[in-house]
This record gives sequence, C-alpha cells and structure tokens, in this order.
Amino acid sequence: MRKIALVNQKGGVGKTTTAVHLAAGLAELGKKVLLIDLDPQANATLSFGLHHNPERPSAYSVLIGKTNVKETIQPLTEMLSILPSSIDLAGVDMELSNEIGRERVLSDKLDEISGFDFVLVDCPPSLGLISVNALTFVDEIHIPVQCEFFALHGLSLLMRTIDLVKRRLNPTLEITGVIACMYDGRRSLARETSSELDNFFQDKVFKTKIPTNVRLAEAPS
Repeated sequence: MRKIALVNQKGGVGKTTTAVHLAAGLAELGKKVLLIDLDPQANATLSFGLHHNPERPSAYSVLIGKTNVKETIQPLTEMLSILPSSIDLAGVDMELSNEIGRERVLSDKLDEISGFDFVLVDCPPSLGLISVNALTFVDEIHIPVQCEFFALHGLSLLMRTIDLVKRRLNPTLEITGVIACMYDGRRSLARETSSELDNFFQDKVFKTKIPTNVRLAEAPS
C-alpha cells in the first residue's frame, strides 16, 4: 500500500485538483484508492458530491476519537473511497495541542486501514499540526507547484518542514514527485520556473506539466 501526501504550504496551486483527479484516474486504472481529505475547506470532499453536513462522520471525528476510521470511510465506487473532511478540522490543532505524541495521532487512528493499493492525503494549505500528522503517516510526498516565482520561493519553508519530520518523526519519508501545475508555455516566467524545478529536484519532477485549463476550474460546478 502506497501512502502519498499531496502537500504545499500555499493555497491555489492545484493541490486538491491534483489529488481528486489522481485518485479518480488510479481508480479508473483498476487500483483500489482511498482519498483522505484533511483540508478544512473540504474541496476534495465537495468535488465528489459530498456537501457539508455537520452530522456526518469525518476525518475530524476520527482524529478526536469520536468515530473509528472504518465506519467513517465512504465508498464512492467499487475502487474509490473517501475519508471526508469537515470545517471542524480548522480547530483541531488547538484540540490536539495537549495530546501526548500529538504528531502521531493520525498514524495511530489510521493504523487499521488495509485493502487499498493507494492512500492519497490532501493536506491543508499550511504547515500546522494536521500537515505534520499527515507527513508522519505517509511514506511519500508529491508537491504540486504553480509555475510562478512566489510559489517556487515558498518551497524553502516546506522543504525545511519535511526535513524536520524526516529526521525526528518519519525516517522513511521521501519526496517522490514534483508536479508543475498551471503551466503556460507561452510565458517566459513559467518556463524559467519549470527549469528551476528541474535543476533542484531533477528526476523527481514529473515529465507531464499540468497546463492552465479553464475546464478544470469549471468541472466541479
């Protein structure tokens, strides 16, 4: 079972869109996939038609011990399931702040997950306790990066966080994919940013660049 977190400390870079389409694509290829939505905005959950429902069990209720993960996972198709998000995740950092081993709460709660080929985790656009929990739980990281200067500049903080988690909490953690998103080859800035990604991450950058596409933005609606 491959456990992969899609993470970026900045919003609007295509992280959730990548997570949703990657999960659906792998399921179409016959892989058993679980998508875990840890973003309080719940856009991945909404993308699969699950609207906000405060009564519905969610990743939040799993983290605080109110429900177990098996009864909270919702099958979407035979091959694709989701652990839905909740707006309540926005306050979970404070609720878990006094927990012993708070960085490993997610790993402990999800330890009973089995039977999936891929577990994809859509992390929140921040580097708080939820993201640290996700990085402690997974083995691999995919980083969607918008092809603009500030997105590239912000990677330094993310890389420091990943390095700290790897050294202190999860020595098996590796970056196995970097995804250039919102790429417009007509713009010199996009080409330069893509070149910088290739130089720094080398063979970890996926060959396919995700172009700017209004259809992707329109698809959820």
